Amino acid sequence: MVHTAARSMVVETMGDAAWRNVLSQADLDGEYFISGQNYSDKVTFALIDAITKVSGIETPDLLRSFGQYWIGYTAKSSYGTMFRVGGDELESFLANLNRMHASIHSTMPASRMPSFEFLRTENGRIDVLYTSDRDGLLPFVEGLLKGLMDHFGETGRVTHAVTDEGDVFSLHCDARNSAAPGAA
Repeated sequence: MVHTAARSMVVETMGDAAWRNVLSQADLDGEYFISGQNYSDKVTFALIDAITKVSGIETPDLLRSFGQYWIGYTAKSSYGTMFRVGGDELESFLANLNRMHASIHSTMPASRMPSFEFLRTENGRIDVLYTSDRDGLLPFVEGLLKGLMDHFGETGRVTHAVTDEGDVFSLHCDARNSAAPGAA
């Protein structure tokens, strides 16, 4: 599904000719764009590199944008039902991410799913521990989390820190900050 979402984003933002150029740059063809299939990281990263070259967007910025795009794409896809079951507000959705990934993994046993552990929420900030055996995807995760904020109507920003707990992403939600005790 990652590959079909990437194709959709490129076509929507840059057009069909750019997509053909991406395929050429990555030395890929249509066999790598069947939803529900597992593909090697090598193929996926070749696709990302080609999109970076064709778009002129630096890889971290591209991954952030793609992460945000992924949320809307997934919500409208065949996975949308599962997406909606995850929860109807940001905190419950984040708390259910691992359960949702386990369900996907049961239908695609060869998939390598990341882990998202809901740590805490305080003063308008939600902290989530991210764990994965893949390197280089932290900007994508940042974009995913920002996309989830947008999806659930939250404004704010996402930050990342390496802590004693590991890679912790903090979602700083503006409306929650203004609702803090003593706020006007």
